[in-house]
Amino acid sequence: MGLAPEYFNDGSAFFAVDPLSINPASLTDFSLFERYASKNGVYRFRCLLVDTGSVDIARLKAMLENWDTVYIHKNEIREYKEYVKDNLKFILNHESISVEKKTAILVSLSTDAIKETFAAPFVPQAKISETVKNLEKLVSRALDFLSSIESLNGIATMIGHDYDTHIHSIKVGWLSAVFIKANQDFFGNPGRERLKELLLQATVAGCLHDLGKVKIPENVIHKPGHLDNLEYVLMQSHPAFGAALLFEKKLPNDTVQAILYHHENEDGSGYPCGLTGDEIPLSAKICHIADVFDALTSERPYKKGKTPVEALKIMAGKNPYLDTLKLFEAEAVKNTRPPVTAIVRDDYDLKLRRLRERQMVEEEAAKRVEARVKLRDQGMAHCFDKELLKRFILTLSKSDSFDLSGLL
Repeated sequence: MGLAPEYFNDGSAFFAVDPLSINPASLTDFSLFERYASKNGVYRFRCLLVDTGSVDIARLKAMLENWDTVYIHKNEIREYKEYVKDNLKFILNHESISVEKKTAILVSLSTDAIKETFAAPFVPQAKISETVKNLEKLVSRALDFLSSIESLNGIATMIGHDYDTHIHSIKVGWLSAVFIKANQDFFGNPGRERLKELLLQATVAGCLHDLGKVKIPENVIHKPGHLDNLEYVLMQSHPAFGAALLFEKKLPNDTVQAILYHHENEDGSGYPCGLTGDEIPLSAKICHIADVFDALTSERPYKKGKTPVEALKIMAGKNPYLDTLKLFEAEAVKNTRPPVTAIVRDDYDLKLRRLRERQMVEEEAAKRVEARVKLRDQGMAHCFDKELLKRFILTLSKSDSFDLSGLL
């Protein structure tokens, strides 16, 4: 059933689109509407154009440049999104479209590409293959924009927002791409094609680095507070789960290694394998830095997001309590409960006494979990390659949107 030439609606049946995102040289499969001022909460939407092929390209270009905003009916959202995918290079290279609008379009498409797979507790292999294929296609079309220093302005608009697994993953891939493009000497100054491969692999790895979390119980993933020891150990399994899910997808080694080892620390205190220094692949080290930076600057139900300067100070700082932190981490891995001396005088009731003793042990364990989290924020320099982290900070500083004057 085709669309009507005119609608009266509260606005919920339409969504706004920047007319500059319409490529005059590419035919559309959706209608464009204009919106009139509301009367009693109801807008009038009038169809401007049904078939872009019926208008001369020069005239269509002038029309699009003259309109401030156009609207698309929700029944044609699918057609519009397919159109945007096919014309993504045109949109991202358009100088008159703001970085904020480019970012919104790119994030929306990227989220669509991974959201369904990340939401499924039992992911069919066919769905993972489809996700990887769609993601590679999307990233390849957006590489020039994603890897440019200017695109950091787009990332900066998302810093400090609520943590979201999909958006977080997209930002990790994006930050990795910008870093590699700006620091090609780490990769032997590769030629154009090799550089494109590296950027594609790193961005896809970043977008999929937390895929293994689909195998973690939802009550752990969405817990509003700090994880206890058992939950913490469960969460540590997600890199291995992610690599396992992608094992037969014929992905490049760099991509799979970045996903498997993105929580390895420079001093060997990371997981899942406890690798140190040069044992950790370069792709994983970069993914790790981007991952921690975005995690620290994101807001969670139990903590406020750090500013970029605060986050980078933590990442570059030496931890004065490193020995204690490692002790607490070892306790968590062994899933041991810290010993306490329980003096309970309810001797007359054995059940009450045991219940109180157990309560005291749980309280002590909770305190140590809280302490472990706080100790991490005292410094994380032991986690990262010093030169890579230094270059990451310098790369961010090249963008006007990141004020790192308190750090450099």
